[in-house]
Amino acid sequence: MDKNLIKLTESAILVALAVALEFVSKLIPILQMPQGGSVSIAMLPVIIIGYKNGLFYGVLSGLTYGIINFLVDGYAFHWGSFAFDYTLAFMALGLTGVIKNAYSNKIVLFNIGIIIVGFFRFVFHVISGVFFFESGIWASVVYNGPYMLGSIILCMLIGSLTYNRLGAIMKA
Repeated sequence: MDKNLIKLTESAILVALAVALEFVSKLIPILQMPQGGSVSIAMLPVIIIGYKNGLFYGVLSGLTYGIINFLVDGYAFHWGSFAFDYTLAFMALGLTGVIKNAYSNKIVLFNIGIIIVGFFRFVFHVISGVFFFESGIWASVVYNGPYMLGSIILCMLIGSLTYNRLGAIMKA
């Protein structure tokens, strides 16, 4: 079977999983922020796509997930908030593909990747808050920080607990 078709299929399945995980997180009100954003492990499947299938599929999957997320339950009153909150922020999750070839069954590297791409996503949300929601930088950091930190920690925890199985999948 064609390698690209396999990568595309795996990516589509993991994007669907990310969407499903986001739906589940929406059922738990305590995880929701009042103006959007939530603590969720939905970014973990997109991160895995980057590790397994590389930068191109990771970034493209992040873009796809971001657009689906917007269409299902999104809010943007300016093109910039759409660009930063739904496209760039989720495309950043696929940047784990940069270290795809550096992946050597090291859980530390896996978690560092989660921290780095989670930080990039956080930065895009903060930029959106400052420039398009017209909140101050500290207000945007304080608003976006808790749910992004919670999401990063949750992804690291679930990723670490399932790491041995994920490692086998990522080598396949």
